[in-house]
Amino acid sequence: MQLFVARQPILDARLNVVAFELLFRSGQANIFDGSEENASTAQVINSAFYGPGGEDILRGKPAFLNFPRGLLVGDGGATLPPAQTVIEILETVEPDEEVVAACQRLRARGYRLALDDFVPAGGSNPLLSLIQYLKVDFRLTTRSQQAKVARRYGRDVQLLAEKVETEEEFRAASSMGYTLFQGYFFARPVILSRQEVPAFKLDYLRIMEELHRDELDFDQIAGLLRAQPALAYKLLRFVNSALFAIRQEIGSIQQAMTIIGEDELRRWLSVALLMGLTTDKPDEVMMNALARARFCELLAPQAGLESRRADLFLVGLFSRLDTLFGLPLEEVLGELNLREDMRRALLGTAKPGERLAALWDLVLRYEAAEWDAAAERAAGLGVTVERLREAYTSALSWSDEVWRG
Repeated sequence: MQLFVARQPILDARLNVVAFELLFRSGQANIFDGSEENASTAQVINSAFYGPGGEDILRGKPAFLNFPRGLLVGDGGATLPPAQTVIEILETVEPDEEVVAACQRLRARGYRLALDDFVPAGGSNPLLSLIQYLKVDFRLTTRSQQAKVARRYGRDVQLLAEKVETEEEFRAASSMGYTLFQGYFFARPVILSRQEVPAFKLDYLRIMEELHRDELDFDQIAGLLRAQPALAYKLLRFVNSALFAIRQEIGSIQQAMTIIGEDELRRWLSVALLMGLTTDKPDEVMMNALARARFCELLAPQAGLESRRADLFLVGLFSRLDTLFGLPLEEVLGELNLREDMRRALLGTAKPGERLAALWDLVLRYEAAEWDAAAERAAGLGVTVERLREAYTSALSWSDEVWRG
């Protein structure tokens, strides 16, 4: 049985992550019967809460979990901690007497319930009196329906707008009374003119440009860093840390860069620069970029791309530059000296057979819980399902550690 698990953040109106929806499915779900599907789902749920690495997936946040009918009526959630669990009742679950009774038992035990993909329709739904969250799919409903739900149910439950993909949709949902949000809106840039980009961001871009030349000019980079004292200070702190075990304190930027070496300088300074760009963006944007970068890097050896690990790390890291700069990704990448296959992978213009682009596509498919496509691309690259799961969990843990550090 091949099991997949991914997560999607749920944010509040201030774009703080308040929970994660865990998405799970067997890679062979299309040939499983219902009982086996419930068993695989239960196994993934338990591994997320009680297995090694589970705490790295949730980061102490509550989990929204999709429950099919079999898990609901079979008390499949009884082993989960109520304070950390929100049970989502799928839209395909018929609210018959057995399902309603199961939800009542869950409520009595302290679990919170959410009704998924709700669309207003005629008739009453007995589950509406038992839930705390109502999820409305902004791709499947009209603006009129979204407003109708908010007026009718906003006082009784928390409204969660899902599949919100633009800034305009986010603002519209907020004005209607939705308090929780899920989707790619936090990743979509508000396009600005070049004159509106803050000067320090342009300075950071110039440093990135120098970092990704074939041969580094340490003198040029040092000159740029001197104009950014906060970055220079962080670099010196890094090289004087216990990681390098240097007896004599290093006080110059040139010395620090020489000790670190070109590859590590590219990696460390790229992360530091992008973190400096997130001051006006949700934390999740940068954490997602870090997780993508590490996920790419960890998959590289098994995919036959060991020699491109550093490049793949940067592909993941730079995938959010459009959001961080508020400019189209093609325009931002035009300022950087990236290898052409890296640029093509990020812009979705890769040529058939480009292995680096195939691995990047695998990362995106897995992140979006497109399991069948992810399994197909993994098989084509020689990456096992077990390695996918291990690398994904490890990448989430690493990104959280780096961000907190």
